[in-house]
Order: sequence, then C-alpha cells, then structure tokens
Amino acid sequence: MAPEAVIQCLTSVKLSESVQMQVILQAAPVLKNVKVSSMFTVPNGYSRFVCSFLYKTGIRFCCLCKNAKREVLFLYREEQLESLLAEEENAAFLKSYGYEGGTLRAQLARLGERLSLYYNQSQEFPHETGVFLGYPLDDVKGFIEHGGEGCRLIGYWKVYSDEERAKKMFRRFDEAKDTAIEEFFSGKSIREIACR
Repeated sequence: MAPEAVIQCLTSVKLSESVQMQVILQAAPVLKNVKVSSMFTVPNGYSRFVCSFLYKTGIRFCCLCKNAKREVLFLYREEQLESLLAEEENAAFLKSYGYEGGTLRAQLARLGERLSLYYNQSQEFPHETGVFLGYPLDDVKGFIEHGGEGCRLIGYWKVYSDEERAKKMFRRFDEAKDTAIEEFFSGKSIREIACR
C-alpha cells in the first residue's frame, strides 16, 4: 500500500476514518491475532470510536490513563494476556514492581497508575509495560538493566536476547500490518479485519 494513501487516511477530515487507520497501524498484530496487546494514544474522547470498532471482535480495550488532551489506550486479547501475566517468571517480575497478581483488571489498574505518574512527570516510564505488551521478559529486563543501550536489534522493541526469535516475530507483525491495511483499503471494517 502506498504510504501516501495511509497518510491521507490518517489526516482525513472524517474522524472515523482517521481513528480506524490509527488503530490499524498501532494494533494490526493484535487485530490479526499474532500479538497479545498493543498500547497507543488518541486524542481525548476518541476512545468511544475505538470501542465501537472493536465491538464483537473478541478484543478488549481499556483507557489506562488520560489527561485533558490525550488518552492512553490498551487493546488486548483477554485470555492470552491473563495467561502471559500468570507465567511464573512474568508474575515474579511484575510483583517486584508492585503488581500483586489478582485480577487482570487490578493489574491493568496498577499499570495505569504507574503510567499516570510517568505522564505527570512524577516517575520514570514503567518499563515493565513491555511484559503487558508481550515482549520477551529477557528483553524487558535487558532494556531496564542497560538503560535502553547496547541492544542487539531494534524493531517493535529493543532486543537483548534471542535475535532470531525477535526477527520472526517482527516479520509476522509487519505481515499482519500489511494485510490489515490492504483489507481496510479494500473496504473491510476493523470488525471484519480482526481475527477471532
């Protein structure tokens, strides 16, 4: 798909079209069921559009935090995310950042609190967010340990561990994005693009 068409859609005066393209660009791997979750910002009030696009797709979303201008949205596949966060190593890692387990809703509320503190300039970015986004734990830990420096590869995240696995995942994410964009421009809605 020509980048010009994507840019034209993003800058469309039709708010619905612009927000849909943003969702596709930011969350195509989630829509195509090759990634557990995605996080991105939209102007305040746009979350209602995102909610309507995702109706009956099996994809959930929540607003993690917001200010007068922007909302941080988190799109996810509930069962997959619950399983990921319940993995022993992930749960132990998150516990060290104050996530006491419990329900997925409670964990997302804690993430929202930590993001709010970051956006209010009270603390550094909560890098454990990478676990919620499905990044390999070794890469999340590597990023924290090395302050974002010295990675082996940069793609959807900074890779500190298994480069080959990351390259395969990045290719799958790119393919999902290309497919979702093509489907959108062929006339499909987000609901039709999203795989169950």
